[in-house]
Amino acid sequence: MPLALELMEKAKQKNVNLILPIDTLIADAFSPEANTSDVKSGNIPSDWMGLDIGPETAKLFSEVIKNSKTVLWNGPMGVFEMAKFEIGTKAVAIAVVEATKNGAFSLIGGGDSAAAVSKFGFEDQVSYVSTGGGALLEYMEGKELPGVKAIAG
Repeated sequence: MPLALELMEKAKQKNVNLILPIDTLIADAFSPEANTSDVKSGNIPSDWMGLDIGPETAKLFSEVIKNSKTVLWNGPMGVFEMAKFEIGTKAVAIAVVEATKNGAFSLIGGGDSAAAVSKFGFEDQVSYVSTGGGALLEYMEGKELPGVKAIAG
């Protein structure tokens, strides 16, 4: 939590609009048959779990993405492998596709995100898909990657 608060403060100081989830789709079990409910973020009962972003967050994230010129997406919004909890991830994927069609550069990073984009049939409708999420983020940070170093000689 201290790191999250520190990042939020840095964003505020640099006038960065940090968009966070406002609601969460929760479930009483990790199961496609689970009972579900939508709650405001931060209000998850102790015997329930968050398995997707909520519908209001999906709308919020989609609007931001659709109006972006560059999109870097690393990590699904929820447990997209279960239809009941794929709504947030699918909404974000659709928004990324729409942004790309409108001229944005879209980079999907990570095996789970790549699998989600593929599941929804969008892999050919984004700019680039990388299955190496952690390596992609390290590269974006400017870190030297051992495999790239070996190839470069």
